Amino acid sequence: MADYKSEFMRYMDNNGVKYQVLNGGQIRITYNADNMKTIPIIVFFDEKGNNLVEFICFQIATFKDDKFGAGLVVCNNLNAKYRWVKFCLDSDSDVLCKMDAYVDLNSVGEECMNLVRRMVGIIDETYPEFMKALWA
Repeated sequence: MADYKSEFMRYMDNNGVKYQVLNGGQIRITYNADNMKTIPIIVFFDEKGNNLVEFICFQIATFKDDKFGAGLVVCNNLNAKYRWVKFCLDSDSDVLCKMDAYVDLNSVGEECMNLVRRMVGIIDETYPEFMKALWA
């Protein structure tokens, strides 16, 4: 069975990328950015060894009560604009950003790092739109 997670960790170790292995075996990579101070991306690998990888950033913003509708509008507008990621509100009214990808065992490290960086860039670029809707 292919071990995509271990290959990704080996790639990060070889390239000086700092990460944390979480209790459930997920990997967290945290970036500092311009608009959103820190952007933590959690990388989920399939436990059965399949080549599907999921990337999630939790709690970009929280749209409680009367702001919930504004959060939905921003998510919908951004989903129409960006094809690599999807934004949604979870049951706690937190904005999540998600991405799924199929990866190849021979290039999983580079592929996953490129996707993490793309996701971080999109989140940092869109963060002001969430803040504008939240504080308007």
